Amino acid sequence: MTSKERVLAAMRRQPVDHVPCAPLMNFQPEDQRWGRRWQYPFGPSDREMLDYMVGELGVDQLLQTGIDHYPERGVDSRVWMDGDIIHKSWTTPSGVLHAAVRCDEHWLPGFDIPLFHDYNPSHFVEPWIKTMRDIDCLRHVLLPPSDPDDLARIRFQFAQCRQLADRHQVALSVSAGLGLTGAVHMFGAEEVAVRCVTEPDLVDAYLEVDHRYNLGIMALALDLGVDIVKRNGFYESCDLFSPDVLRRFLSDRRRREAALVHAGGARVGYTLRSGWVPILDWLATLGIDSLFCPDVFLRGGDARLLAGTLGAATSFWTGPSDTIHMPYERPDEVRRAVRHVFESFGRTGLVVTPCSTSKAVFPWENVLAMIDEWKTLR
Repeated sequence: MTSKERVLAAMRRQPVDHVPCAPLMNFQPEDQRWGRRWQYPFGPSDREMLDYMVGELGVDQLLQTGIDHYPERGVDSRVWMDGDIIHKSWTTPSGVLHAAVRCDEHWLPGFDIPLFHDYNPSHFVEPWIKTMRDIDCLRHVLLPPSDPDDLARIRFQFAQCRQLADRHQVALSVSAGLGLTGAVHMFGAEEVAVRCVTEPDLVDAYLEVDHRYNLGIMALALDLGVDIVKRNGFYESCDLFSPDVLRRFLSDRRRREAALVHAGGARVGYTLRSGWVPILDWLATLGIDSLFCPDVFLRGGDARLLAGTLGAATSFWTGPSDTIHMPYERPDEVRRAVRHVFESFGRTGLVVTPCSTSKAVFPWENVLAMIDEWKTLR
C-alpha cells in the first residue's frame, strides 16, 4: 500500500498491510522555541520534512494545510499601541470590532491580534466578543474566500500541495473549523464558559457564524480534492465545558459538517486531546471517522475505555504524550507508550503519532525510539 492508501484505510478501520505511523510535526515559530535548540534533522518546510521522514525514515506522513478567513471587500483593520497595550480593530458595515491585549515577553503574535490564537485569552485586556453587536461585526470578517483573485491564488497553492503530497504518496489534509475552541480564543476561556450559562444566545450566535464559515471552507477544500478534513475540537471537552453544554451547542453543527465532508468523499478527523471520558457516548453520534490525538496518558485518560466505547466505528491517531514523554530524554518510556497503544487499540484503526505533535525542540532520539518501536510492532 502507499502511505496515502494505508492512512486512509486505517481511518476507515479497513485492513492495512501494516499499522501506519504518521508523526504530526510542529515546526514552532522561533519565539515559541524560547532559545531552545532546533532538534529536527531537517529544515522548517514541508518539503524537507517529507523528504526526510518518508524518504529516510519510511514513515507515513500527512501533509497539512489550511485556508484563512477573507473579510468582505471594504472591511479594513488597524493595529496600534497605547503604552504596553496592543489594540486592533476591524471597521465593518455593522460597526467596529475591537480587541486589546497586554504585550509582554510572552506575547508571540507580534504587532497584531489574531482572531484565533492560544495566547489571546491570557493577554486579553478586552476580548473580541463582548456583545451581540460584536457578532454582527464578525459576520463581515469571518468569511470563506469568494473573490476570484483570492480563489485563484488558493487553487494554485493547493495544486502545489497536491504535487508535493503525490510525490511522496501521502494524504493531504486541511484544517477547517474551531467551534468552541475558537470561542475560547475570541471570548477568553473563563468568559466563554460563563457565557454558555448566563448568555447562551450570544455563544450560540457566535457558533453559528463559525459554523457557516466552516461549511464554506470545507466545501472549498473538498472541491480542491483534499483527503482529510480536520476539525479542531481541542477545547471542546469537559476540561472547560459540561457534557450538556457541548451537546446543546455542537451536536447539530458537528453532524452537518461531517455529512458535508463525507458527501464530498473525504474523511473527517476531530482533534480532541483531553477531557473526553464523560462524552464518549456523545462523540460516537457525530460522524467522526478518526479521533486525532486523544492523549491516553494524561490524568483521566483511559485507552481501553476509549477503544471499547468508540473503536467499533472510529479510528485513532495516538501515541506517546508530548506533555509526559516527548519533551524529555526518555526513549525507553516512549517505547513503552508505543507498546501501550498497540496493546490497547490493536492493529485496526490505529495511526501512531505523538499526541498532539512532535515539536521541533523535543529530543530527536524520542522520535527515533517511537519509530523504531513501531517498526517492531506494526
